[in-house]
Amino acid sequence: MRDVRLPDFSFTFPVQVWFRDLDAMGHVNNAVYLSYCEQARTEYWLSLMGREPNEFEIDPRRLGFVVVHIECSFHSPAFLGQPLLVGCRLSDIKTTSFDFHYRIISAEKDASDTDFRLVATGKSVQVLYDWNGKKKIPFSEELKARIAAREGSSLKIHGG
Repeated sequence: MRDVRLPDFSFTFPVQVWFRDLDAMGHVNNAVYLSYCEQARTEYWLSLMGREPNEFEIDPRRLGFVVVHIECSFHSPAFLGQPLLVGCRLSDIKTTSFDFHYRIISAEKDASDTDFRLVATGKSVQVLYDWNGKKKIPFSEELKARIAAREGSSLKIHGG
């Protein structure tokens, strides 16, 4: 699901700015960008784990991770009705944690057009988590291989 406007991102997710996303100044509220990243991260992970196209009821524990850190940098405002595109890539795998990077761009132009406006960038750190055992767990070799197949040579795997 690559897009020419975000060639360094293995996964892209379209977002439409809704009225509820706005702050008193009429642009997207800073906290909402984290929700956009959450939507992209969740769709990335579910597609990686073999989500069926019309699967609507998903057990949140199926995600198998918790977010332990998130940050966002704002570059330009987004406004009501504006189509955005969130790029999401998994960059680093450690023993039990992994990093996602995000880039949000204004997507008014056609997907074949490489001209865009950068809206925000971000990063989150997640820890694989066993909900039943209530503890963090290490990556399996099978999951590492699945991620590596999507991310290619840009993925960094640290440790065992």
